[in-house]
Amino acid sequence: MEVIRLEERHLREMEALEQLCFPQDPWPGDLLASALGGEGVLALGLCREGRLWGAALGRLAADEAELHSIAVHPARQGEGWGRRLLLEFLAEVRARQGRVVWLEVRASNEPALRLYHRAGFTATGRRPRYYSDGEDALLFCLKLDNDID
Repeated sequence: MEVIRLEERHLREMEALEQLCFPQDPWPGDLLASALGGEGVLALGLCREGRLWGAALGRLAADEAELHSIAVHPARQGEGWGRRLLLEFLAEVRARQGRVVWLEVRASNEPALRLYHRAGFTATGRRPRYYSDGEDALLFCLKLDNDID
């Protein structure tokens, strides 16, 4: 697998990945395009044989980053691709002098919760009824002074 920087030319594949991974609340193409073109964008993908199998999208402002989304094609879930994306994302934040990473995740997303806990993220709060279906979002933070296993 190869780590790439995502660009506008990857937009269709990113949108398809969002639809597959987050059928309840996928990012629409216009929001993905806006995020890709934004200042401080952090957009990484995992490719194999020319196909996008995973994507991490976030933003860095000053020394704080927000991880908006990690998506891994269902055919590759459980193979460590999400962890690889997260570690690559965190390395990119560090390389750009970021010190803190924030994220929010569905309270029911057990695989993501395990991933973030294992990477050293700490739960910091809850946003009640955050998602369109009324599910809560859990808020997490990672200070990059901490070691990541």
